[in-house]
Amino acid sequence: MEAATHFPNFEYPASEVFKYIHFLKDFTLMLNYGDIVKFTPDDEDAFKKWLDDNGVQNIREEKDWVVK
Repeated sequence: MEAATHFPNFEYPASEVFKYIHFLKDFTLMLNYGDIVKFTPDDEDAFKKWLDDNGVQNIREEKDWVVK
């Protein structure tokens, strides 16, 4: 089954989201053209699953994502 391209109340399709990081209830997302947007979904688990199902890169999973 193919992932939905849009998430309720989020104005961008998954194809425009390049990377994301999730902290507490908030998501910070980098769009393909470099803009940064913040989003607080009603259901953070469902939003994270939507991002992951659409292949959006989770910054926390990148090697050396933490600067020491």
